[in-house]
Amino acid sequence: MTSQSSIQVLVVASNEEDRRTLRDFLLEKPGLSLAEEATNSEEALQRLNTKQVDVALLELEARNAADIELTRQIRKSHPNVRVLISTDSKTPEGIFALMDAGADGYVLKGNDVGLEKAISTVRLGAVWLDPGIAAQVLDAMVSAPPSTRVLQTGMMTLPLMPNESQLLSEVATSSCTDGVCMVDPSFIRKLRRFAPASGE
Repeated sequence: MTSQSSIQVLVVASNEEDRRTLRDFLLEKPGLSLAEEATNSEEALQRLNTKQVDVALLELEARNAADIELTRQIRKSHPNVRVLISTDSKTPEGIFALMDAGADGYVLKGNDVGLEKAISTVRLGAVWLDPGIAAQVLDAMVSAPPSTRVLQTGMMTLPLMPNESQLLSEVATSSCTDGVCMVDPSFIRKLRRFAPASGE
């Protein structure tokens, strides 16, 4: 029997081995509980309609339009459910796409210590950035030309402020034992503005 105070996690992974690994991981952690499992977006949304879920944990192999759309749908249909991405992909394009879709946290696959902290962090409403992912985002920010977006008021340049660049650097080099990997949602909203504008 699971404790009512434990964090209820929905695991979404198409690979059976990944689901088993995450299932075993959650069973070992006192404050975490496996609410349900899903193999695809349709199953995930069905489970969210019938189960009490605090965090949807999406295991992603690489950038996938279906996973990005699932993140967007969860944000829209279940705003109280936090979305945590576990991925082995560090590509800035995929990270930005998931930021734009509204993911609440990003942890590299296999980082069990980071995963446990990430689940607890996003449940509290903060955002979790894995150091490896933060490093990729920082590299993209530094190497890219000034980001621009066409707004209703015209073209606007959106630079990364020095203090924001410093925060990203601190996350990228952190062991996450000092809480620095837990960032304010407003910081992620700022980073989202650097994502490539949709062509739609």
